[in-house]
Order: sequence, then C-alpha cells, then structure tokens
Amino acid sequence: MILDPFIQAFIIAFVLIVIHYIADFMYQDEDMALGKSKNYKQLLRHTVTYTIVFFVFCALFCVFFDIHWTSKNLLFFPITFICHTVIDYFTSKVVSKKFENKIFYTGIPNFGAFSIIGMDQVLHYGTLFLTYLLVN
Repeated sequence: MILDPFIQAFIIAFVLIVIHYIADFMYQDEDMALGKSKNYKQLLRHTVTYTIVFFVFCALFCVFFDIHWTSKNLLFFPITFICHTVIDYFTSKVVSKKFENKIFYTGIPNFGAFSIIGMDQVLHYGTLFLTYLLVN
C-alpha cells in the first residue's frame, strides 16, 4: 500500500517523537538525569543508552513494516548520538543551575528550568528530523 507523502511524513515524524520520548525519558535513570551535567561518564551513559534504545525501536519498526535500511540510513544513529550528546552537554548544565537556584519561572518570556527542558526537546526534535532528511 502506497501512502500519501503527507501521511507518510506525519507517521515518520510521529514515530521519531515517540521513540525519542521512550529513549530520552523512559530509559534515563536518576543517576544519568542528575549526573550528566557534571559527569561525562553519566552524560555518555545516557547518550549511549539513548542511541541503543533508539536503534532497537527503529529496527523493530522497520521489521514490522518491512522497511529495509541502507548503509546511508545507518548514519542516522551515530549522527543522532553526537547531536544528542552535544545538546545535552549544554542544556543539562543550564537546567542544573536553574534547579540549584530554584529558578523554575522567570516571568514572560519564561527562561526557567522547565522552559530550558522544553528547548532541549525542540533541539532534539529538530536534529532528529533534519538527520532523517539527510540520510534518506
């Protein structure tokens, strides 16, 4: 069955968001979440775990929908690892300082801790979509 290109793009974007959520939140323990701003090992532990989980869920999706990968498609994962590591390196430091200083809300415009977490997610989505477009 051939899908309308808009529907196909929507499904791919939705799947990337869901897999990102699973990998970034459900497979990040408290040590990673609290330690990645201060400890490279915790940051890398998080981003390696994230990338492995992302790979596994993408593989399951591709098997289920009989989608075949090329070697170019596999570049998605190391690029995603690098982007996620760089983004989290910076955003986790900012968020950590905001939480330490109990800066959750700063008025409008809001640059509190949760707004920075939101920006972190926007950056992740942007890099995921861009990387997907580059390797496909």
